Amino acid sequence: MIHIFDAPDVSMSNIMKFQEAIERTRGKDRSLLIGNGFSAQYFSYRSLLEKSDIVENSPVEKLFRKLNTVDFEAVVRALEDAVIVERAYGYDEHASRLERDAQAVREALVKAVRETHPKYSNELTFQYEPATRFLKNFSKVFSLNYDLLLYWVGLQNGHLKDGFGRGRSKNGGRFHGPFQEIAHCNTFNVHGGLHLFLDEAGDTIKALNKGEGVLETIADEIILKKKFPLYVAEGTSESKMRKIKSVEYLRHCYQKLETNNDEIIFIYGHSAAENDEHIYKAIFKSGVIQLYFGIYDRDEDSIAEIRGNLSKYREKYGETVIIEFFDSRTACIWDETAI
Repeated sequence: MIHIFDAPDVSMSNIMKFQEAIERTRGKDRSLLIGNGFSAQYFSYRSLLEKSDIVENSPVEKLFRKLNTVDFEAVVRALEDAVIVERAYGYDEHASRLERDAQAVREALVKAVRETHPKYSNELTFQYEPATRFLKNFSKVFSLNYDLLLYWVGLQNGHLKDGFGRGRSKNGGRFHGPFQEIAHCNTFNVHGGLHLFLDEAGDTIKALNKGEGVLETIADEIILKKKFPLYVAEGTSESKMRKIKSVEYLRHCYQKLETNNDEIIFIYGHSAAENDEHIYKAIFKSGVIQLYFGIYDRDEDSIAEIRGNLSKYREKYGETVIIEFFDSRTACIWDETAI
């Protein structure tokens, strides 16, 4: 067994397989934290801004850079605030241009989502069985992703509950909610999701996979109703925490991670990068005793970087937590014949 504090060299040759890690922790409560790697086979986690067709060096693209953000909603909000100022000063023509730009940003986000995401849940039908089998090893799932793959897997089995079960149908059956803390929930979207929106009361509701599909529901909300999904796209840990603290649902999910009392947490598809330090702060200060970290990239420099970041977080936030490593490829989440 490889512990982070007594193994000077962690390499793929001495990292256990996923099933071995499961066997070692059998009989104990296990949680799972998933990052982008969970969805990388089907969803491009390159910045949606890169896929949006917003012209480089255009005024809108420069505004993204000036605001130092990839958050489409933040840019639209800035444009709409500018419209109010321009109209107050009598510059109606320029105000109209800014309004058109704001709508173009909304449409650019929809284009980027459509280009990077499977359109329908049934496109992945044959992969749901291995994904479900993987997830059933855990009593709670914390997600840092805003794509729909975990949501779609949850629809295929009764293991994952998202806290919307006490809600009701909304907007002609295209939405359901609101999220309620008293409802059964073992899936926590710490960084939100494309299927999550805030209603007029500020409560979180979820889009349903009905009609033309959940992506079309999301597109209509963005383009026609001028609402944005509830997801965290900020670039730094500090800015991500500001967004989390500003929304009751996100704050609740983060607090659940902070107070997680399961003995074991597995981390799959994440790099432990500094822009998610807030996540590791929550993990190391919770009741977790052991952390099993999935290694995908077999490059020794990448492994050393991950090990260094985890050592730093452990020293700052939870010196008693034991960190061990497993080969994430052996989990075979989407293809049971991958190994």
